[in-house]
Amino acid sequence: MAKARRMSKQLLDALTAAYTARARLFHEGLRASGIDLLIAEIDGLQTTAADWSPESLGITREAMNRVKRSGAKPHHVFAHPKIIAQRPHLVAYYRNLAAVPRKGIGQLLFPTERYEERRAGSMPDADAARLCELLNRIISGAIEAVPNYSVRLSRDAILAEIGSQLQGTWANMIGKRAGKEVQKMIDDYVVAGGIGQRAVRGRCTLKAGWTIVFAPEPDVAFLDAKGVKRIVIEVKGSLDRAGAQTRYGEALKSFRKQLQQNPRCHTVYLASCFTDAVIRQIKTDGQVRAWYNLTSILADPKERERFLGQLFHIVRAPL
Repeated sequence: MAKARRMSKQLLDALTAAYTARARLFHEGLRASGIDLLIAEIDGLQTTAADWSPESLGITREAMNRVKRSGAKPHHVFAHPKIIAQRPHLVAYYRNLAAVPRKGIGQLLFPTERYEERRAGSMPDADAARLCELLNRIISGAIEAVPNYSVRLSRDAILAEIGSQLQGTWANMIGKRAGKEVQKMIDDYVVAGGIGQRAVRGRCTLKAGWTIVFAPEPDVAFLDAKGVKRIVIEVKGSLDRAGAQTRYGEALKSFRKQLQQNPRCHTVYLASCFTDAVIRQIKTDGQVRAWYNLTSILADPKERERFLGQLFHIVRAPL
């Protein structure tokens, strides 16, 4: 029997709130995608066998035969240039079925956002032909790799791809939100303690002559009166354990850059998710002077006060 993990009520509430927000994003994102309407439109299309010449459309004969044996019609799975040229918004259906993100299709051919968002009512024939040929090649490869293929599987792949895109959106949102929360936390501490002024345009001036800069890399930098970076903080707000090492690796690159400029720089890693592997790596690398759980700091006043006290002790310490 697995041992239950114990955590404070504040941390539990913070995690619950975070995952509630994630659930709302996924529900709203799926609704906004309009995938049910796209499926209904696809199912209502009428095509004839003469319209489908597998080789010229990038479809393998094996994949086409599997689709037919499953009882589905070709347009349920494969994209046809004539259809896409006249109804370019249906690109969203076939692109997600092929499990290709928007960024990927933009890298391979051209951006499709304006078509998918119905900001363009038609697509040039040549572009439609190139796009369909590419998507059909990818879809054919997937179908041939799956035994007992059914169109239901392809439509499940659509939902999986939309979910993957929403996860990326969530990761970006929670990262941005975390950065803003950290800035507000530091701002409030500075003002309440009479240490300095609230940040304006990402810069906060302290009475000691120091400056705090909130920027993309590093997320937070404390510069002394001589303009030397004395403290740098990297903030990673994602709760996803699977990407914990990748996020730490990104922060480590920033820390190494700062330490090259000032070997005595105090590097702080502030993250919402730590794994045993990440902690081992932090200890092995020796590039991080201190690390804290961001969720605990934001949820627990005592943890927050402890973190800020240790941070500003460096500011107050004599050189």
